[in-house]
Amino acid sequence: MNEWQTALEVDAEALTARCDPASLPFSSTDELHAVEAVFGQERAVRAIEFALGMEAHGYNLYASGPDGIGKTSILESFLRRRAETLPAPPDWIYVHNFEDPDRPLGIALPAGAGRRFAEAVQRTVERAAEELRQAFDADSYVRQRADVGGGSEERRNAILRGLQQRAEQMGFALQMTPQGVISAPLIEGQPASDEAFAALPEEEQERIQKRLREELEPIVQDALLEMRGLEREAREQLERLDEQVAKFAIEHLFAPLRELHEERLRVVAFLDAVRADIVKERDRLRLPVQGAQVPAMGGPSPELQRELLLRRYEVNALICNDAGAGAPVITESNPTYVNLLGRIEYVGQFGTAVTDHTMVRPGTLGLASGGFLVLRMRDLLQNVATYDGLKRALHAGELAIESLQQALGLIPTAGLRPEPIDVKVVIVGEPQLYSFLYRLDPDFRELFRVKADFEVDFERTPQNIIGLASVIHSQCDRAGMHCFSDAAVARLIEHSSRQVEDQRRLSGNIGALLDLVRQADYWAGQDASVEVRLKHVERALEEREYRSSLVRDRLQHLIDNGTIFIDTDGAKVGQINALSVYDLGDISFGRPSRITCVASAGRGAIVNIERETDMAGRTHNKGFLIMRGFLADRFGQDMAMALHASLTFEQLYGDIDGDSASSTELYALLSALAEAPILQSIAVTGSLNQRGEVQPIGGATAKIEGFFDVCSARGLDGTQGVMIPHTNVPTVALRPDVAAAIAAGRFHVWAAETIEQGIEVLTGVPAGARDEHGAYPPDSIFGRVHARLEGFAATLQNGGQMAPEVAHATPAPVVAPPQPGIPLPPPPEPPIEV
Repeated sequence: MNEWQTALEVDAEALTARCDPASLPFSSTDELHAVEAVFGQERAVRAIEFALGMEAHGYNLYASGPDGIGKTSILESFLRRRAETLPAPPDWIYVHNFEDPDRPLGIALPAGAGRRFAEAVQRTVERAAEELRQAFDADSYVRQRADVGGGSEERRNAILRGLQQRAEQMGFALQMTPQGVISAPLIEGQPASDEAFAALPEEEQERIQKRLREELEPIVQDALLEMRGLEREAREQLERLDEQVAKFAIEHLFAPLRELHEERLRVVAFLDAVRADIVKERDRLRLPVQGAQVPAMGGPSPELQRELLLRRYEVNALICNDAGAGAPVITESNPTYVNLLGRIEYVGQFGTAVTDHTMVRPGTLGLASGGFLVLRMRDLLQNVATYDGLKRALHAGELAIESLQQALGLIPTAGLRPEPIDVKVVIVGEPQLYSFLYRLDPDFRELFRVKADFEVDFERTPQNIIGLASVIHSQCDRAGMHCFSDAAVARLIEHSSRQVEDQRRLSGNIGALLDLVRQADYWAGQDASVEVRLKHVERALEEREYRSSLVRDRLQHLIDNGTIFIDTDGAKVGQINALSVYDLGDISFGRPSRITCVASAGRGAIVNIERETDMAGRTHNKGFLIMRGFLADRFGQDMAMALHASLTFEQLYGDIDGDSASSTELYALLSALAEAPILQSIAVTGSLNQRGEVQPIGGATAKIEGFFDVCSARGLDGTQGVMIPHTNVPTVALRPDVAAAIAAGRFHVWAAETIEQGIEVLTGVPAGARDEHGAYPPDSIFGRVHARLEGFAATLQNGGQMAPEVAHATPAPVVAPPQPGIPLPPPPEPPIEV
């Protein structure tokens, strides 16, 4: 190990997220209590409290953050605590509108009273029908009806007797038939037949007919009118009698309900309308269905007629709340138009679709009125009509329940009056969706004025460590799992820091932590242990990694058998081991890649083969161009760089992105120009700026462990290691086996701050610094590079051959789709980040 390596080496303790079990104030999670307070999310908590406290229009809440960090759980705990302090919102009922049947009436009642009122009205109507039957079957009613009918019959008979007497005096006989009054002249005291009348002289016939027309018929007509008046009067008397009997029979049933709701005018008006309609429909209600008249062909059955009649009096308890439960908190997991905004149902009757007030169904927006509604933005945006309907309701502060066809204007709108709503909507979604909607949707900006940003990680303080341990304790209690020992919790804390690649912070992904807790509990159960110990957490981590590591192991196998060229010993000019991260979604891992550089005289072209073949991403191209800026700063101030250099990632056939290989590419170029061999036992990562400072990168832990696995498979000899940016040291949280190898001196990690430090570690040759004349020491790396560039320039000036320049590669031709029967090409390589 050279002097520069010794100076920049990092010890194992600085590269782990070590959590000492002795530092935890418990030996088992059974000693902990469930923590109600939210830890690590102070910014989000303040936003939630502000949104819940603001009662002005538009201060709904958007909870922003990735999945798995506990947004919904935290929100629900805050909402339920807030809801307990609020009064229960009123109930909403829909009733039949007797004046305009197509426009049902909505009525607000105190919380808990809606269902009771509906049941009371139903009982009252049923008792009213029974009371009607009893009243009209009573003997007193029969006598009263007979008295009215008897008096009318006597008067009718008296009129008939008087009419007959008058007719006899005029020489006619009268007979009442169903077809009317028939008259015949009297001959010798007897009604004359048609033959006898025809035998009379014509003068006598004309005289009788004239007298009949002029004298008898007016008298008969007057008598008939008088009898019809008597019949009408009798019917009216019977109608009044029936109405009086019906009112008397049911009046006392509605009185208690009227008194109970006497201050609610709309309720009293409805009860009066029901009572009046029952009196009006008394004949249909008092007759049993079995005795009803059979309907005409195609008409409704008696059962259906009676059902339709009774539905008019039914109360639809649309929204019912518990008076002692506070405000509602509802989470809608499937916010379709119907589920969120409600619907109006239809039934088929005689070839047409009909509806009434009993077929109105509420959505969760109405059910949450007076409380809180939680939605997922991703689910809401899957249905544009739902999103628009929600915005309309929140803008107007009213909810109009209608079918989706009505909302789109495809069928006539039902006559439901929009009812007021007062609901605080909380949407859970990703930060990108919030930014997109905030910029492009003015309605969204107006309605969701408060954003609660949830942290993906938080500071690793003793309080937050206890908070995570309490979360583990709560999960064990709820799911009936084993308790966790202090060593097991400490290992979970270390893994949490490893997830966020920062020893100073903890992951906010509570979902991933609890998933690991459940897996460790499983292995403890398999071991018949009374608690989850350290070995069970280790087993869970190992098993989870093994299940997802097929691609990683196959790559390792290719390196081991020499298919992929990686050197881990010796030294070579213009060749270096770069470190890349393969991200497969469920697992990410690091593996080394060989970078080679070839330099010659040229016109200052530095070619990146990945860039020329369109295999490099924008970030990678930026890092490559920054490398050219560094060369210009160090060597292009007093001369033009007459070189041609070609760099590439060997055996890389997939897309590549990231700028963390920019320093590595520069080291390879400096080695090629200075003809200084680079130690192949060292792998390098780090971003670069134009001033030569090594900048931090992502995935440092996976990159170190990836090269360690390659070296470990070949045998650690104490010379191998990885060089990382100095600022990345706190972001490294190595596996225990890697940390143990570093502590034993069998593997090393060096931290560089500048390119000069890095090239010295890799070559064992000083980088060199300019003297007072601006020249580099001739035996230094930079001195050799400067001399080589001068040599290239002299070669060109003396007519030497220049290296051919490489033009940008032409785009690949469009490949025609395969013909039927020809197998598809293999899937693309996994994305690689360097």
